Amino acid sequence: MYLAVSGTCYWCMEAIFNALKGVSNVEQGFLVTEDRKHVEAVLFRIDEEEISLEDVIRVHLDSHACTSNHSFRESYPSAIYPTNTAHIAQCAKALESAASDYAKPVVTKVSPMVAFYPTPARQQNYFWRNPAKPFCRRVIAPKMEVLKELYPKLLSRDAFTYLSDETA
Repeated sequence: MYLAVSGTCYWCMEAIFNALKGVSNVEQGFLVTEDRKHVEAVLFRIDEEEISLEDVIRVHLDSHACTSNHSFRESYPSAIYPTNTAHIAQCAKALESAASDYAKPVVTKVSPMVAFYPTPARQQNYFWRNPAKPFCRRVIAPKMEVLKELYPKLLSRDAFTYLSDETA
């Protein structure tokens, strides 16, 4: 299954989903929504034999302010975009289950994706190629630390080793 998500900057989301077992082909870029807006998003493949759709959605919810309609929500909508309309109901059910863990209502929606345009190759895999850059250390690294604390069993061996060495 291929899935796209939005909610925060694509560099952050790309780093998070690249760290998960069972997630591959992660690309950052701009997604076109039903209402023709262009939003930062990541598109990736899920191997459901290695990671469940619900776990992927839980990671997504925990990686950004999924209960807040903050001032940047127009630019960074909290959403899940199945690439196949047949998967909309499956994603909605997984979102409903994951969202039940939150005390406040989750603003995340499931919406169809119209198109996806990846950023240039030089921007792809940004965090893992540039972990010492100020934005990576200040913004992405704390999110990666939360990922390691909440979901250590979902991390790939390389990501877990890297994050353990980085934060030890």
